[in-house]
Amino acid sequence: MESKNQGEGDYEAAERYDERTRKFVEQKQKAGEELKGSAKDAQKDLTDAEREALRHARSGDEDRRDAEALRRMESEGGASKGGASKGSTSKPGAPPRGGSEREGKPPSRH
Repeated sequence: MESKNQGEGDYEAAERYDERTRKFVEQKQKAGEELKGSAKDAQKDLTDAEREALRHARSGDEDRRDAEALRRMESEGGASKGGASKGSTSKPGAPPRGGSEREGKPPSRH
């Protein structure tokens, strides 16, 4: 099979996995079998490396916390404080992007 660059992740492999997983679940449901087990139950069987990786993984709680903090800052006007226009990433008093502090001269290359 020819390997092609798909950016970050292998989309074809993900589609194959999703399809096989969907078929597996459908077969179990048609046969009346119960799907049991949970991620919490599986944690006791993790390797040391898996346990370490899990320790560094983000949880949904952190995503919710970050989203709430951003909404709070935006509602309080914190995102636009400092005089920069919305969407601007330059700092107040900084020269415009692509410009130079010395008018008419190209930026120096250090």
